[in-house]
Amino acid sequence: MKTNELKTIQDMVVLSARERPGKAWLKEKSGKEIAEKTFGQMMEDTLRISNWLKGQGGGVIHAALLGSSSIAYITALLGCVVNGHVAVPIDPQLSAEEIMDNLNRADVTELFYDKRFQPLVESMKSTCPQIRSYVCLSPGEGVCSLDEILRDNEPAELVPVDPHQCACILYTSGTTGKSKGVMLSHANLVDNATCCDNEGSENDILLTVLPIHHAYCLTCDVLLSLRYGATLCINDSLIRLVPNISLFKPTKILMVPLMVETIYRRIMAEKKKNPLLPMKLIGRKVFGKDLGVIFCGGAYLSPELTKAYEKMGIPLLQGYGMTECSPRIASSSQADPTTGEDVGRVVKNCRVKIEDGEILVKSPSVMLGYYKNEAATKEMFTEDGWLKTGDLGYEKDQRIYITGRRKNLIILSNGENISPEELENRFAGSEWMSEIMVYSENEQITAEVYPFPEYAAKAETLFRKKVEEINKSVPPVKRILRLRLRDTEFEKTTSRKVKRSQSGPKGRLL
Repeated sequence: MKTNELKTIQDMVVLSARERPGKAWLKEKSGKEIAEKTFGQMMEDTLRISNWLKGQGGGVIHAALLGSSSIAYITALLGCVVNGHVAVPIDPQLSAEEIMDNLNRADVTELFYDKRFQPLVESMKSTCPQIRSYVCLSPGEGVCSLDEILRDNEPAELVPVDPHQCACILYTSGTTGKSKGVMLSHANLVDNATCCDNEGSENDILLTVLPIHHAYCLTCDVLLSLRYGATLCINDSLIRLVPNISLFKPTKILMVPLMVETIYRRIMAEKKKNPLLPMKLIGRKVFGKDLGVIFCGGAYLSPELTKAYEKMGIPLLQGYGMTECSPRIASSSQADPTTGEDVGRVVKNCRVKIEDGEILVKSPSVMLGYYKNEAATKEMFTEDGWLKTGDLGYEKDQRIYITGRRKNLIILSNGENISPEELENRFAGSEWMSEIMVYSENEQITAEVYPFPEYAAKAETLFRKKVEEINKSVPPVKRILRLRLRDTEFEKTTSRKVKRSQSGPKGRLL
C-alpha cells in the first residue's frame, strides 16, 4: 500500500506495522527508564482494544479519553478508531462540569482515563449514566485497567472501515460560547496528514508537547509520524521540556506561539546574565544540536519572533488552520517558508476563495459537521458548500494573509470596520507586554494591556509610548483613543486563548 492509497487510519496503522514492525514508534520517560512501543506492537494492541470494545455492545461505540499524552493514551485512541469506532479526546483542563457535559453531549459509553481522575470518575457514575465502562490507563487496585484489556483479549480481525465515517469528535475551545463537537472522518484526517509532500522521513524524531485533543497534535504528531514511520516521543510536562529535549534529541517539534514566546523570554533572561554568549550557543543549549525545525500554529506568530529564532539557528515555520479543517489549510516548509506577512501556502487538495473579505475553504479535510448540532453546522457553510473560516484576509499566489476575525470586527457608528487583531499585532515584540485586547468602548477604539509583572512600574509610560508610535502609522479612523492597564491576566480558554466575550473593560483607565 502506497501513501497515496491511504484512506483510513486503519490503513495507516497497518502500513506502518507491515513496513517497520520492530521499530520503536512511541517513547516516553518511565521512572529512570525510557518505555517504548513498536509499530508492530501498536497494531496488535489496538486490535486487542477493538476486540474488547466489540464485547461492550453492538454498533458504533463512542469512547472518550481523559488524560495527558502517553503511550497508553495513544494506544487507546487508535484502538477506538482502528475498526470503525469513534474516539472523543477530552480536554483534561476543563472543569468537572464541562468534562461531564462534553461526555454526555458526545454520547460517550466507554471512558479511558488517567488515574488522577479517579475521584471524578466516581461522581460520573451518577451524572453520566450512559457510560458503561471505565478503563484506567495505568494499573491500579479495584479498577479495570488498559493492561488488563491488553492481557485478556486476543487481537480482533480487521474489518472494513468506511473512509467517510466519523473517526474522532474534537471539541472546539469555545472562546465566544459553548464548545461544539467537531466530527472528523477518517478521510478528513488522512487527507490532512498527507496534504504536504516531503515533510518527514523515518529518521525523524518528533517530541510531542501539545495535547492530543488539539487537531494540530493529532494530525501532525500522531498521524504524521505513523505516515512516515518516524519516532514520536512524549513530553510529560512543559516544566521538563528542556530536559526532555536533551533526553530524546528530537529533530522536529510542534508548538503554539505562546510556547515559543515563553521559551524565548527565558532565553533572553539567560542572555542578560551572560551578554557575551552568542545566541546560537544559547539556542543549542536549550534545544540541542539535533533540532532542525519548530512548526508553529494555532495563533498569530510575530515576524519578530521568527527572526529571533533564526538568530538561534532554529527555523520557526508557520501554518494556518482550524479544527474544522483537520486542521491544516496552509503550511510552510524550510524549502518554502513564509514571507513574514503570510501564514503559509495553501495545502494540497484545498481550495480557498475570499467572499466579503472572509476566507472560505473547500477541501477533503473539511469536517462532517458538528455532532448533533445541525443549526451550527448550517451556519458554518455557504449554500454552495464552502466552509466559512471566520477569518478575514486575502490570498495571493496561493499564500494566505490573515487580517483578523469576522466575529471580532469593531463596527463604528460611522460605518467603519476595524480589525482589532491588526492593531493588536502591532504590539508584537513589546517585551514589557504579556497580553493585549483591542475593542470598542463608547465608540472609541480601546487597547487594554496586561504587562509582565516585572514591568508593572514602567508599564504606563511604555504603553503610552507604544500607542503614540502606532497612532502615527495608522489612518485616523484606526487610532487608539483609550488606554486601559490591567493588573490581572485576561480570562482564557484551556488553550490559552483570550475569551473576548468575557474580558474587558476591567483595566484601569489611563
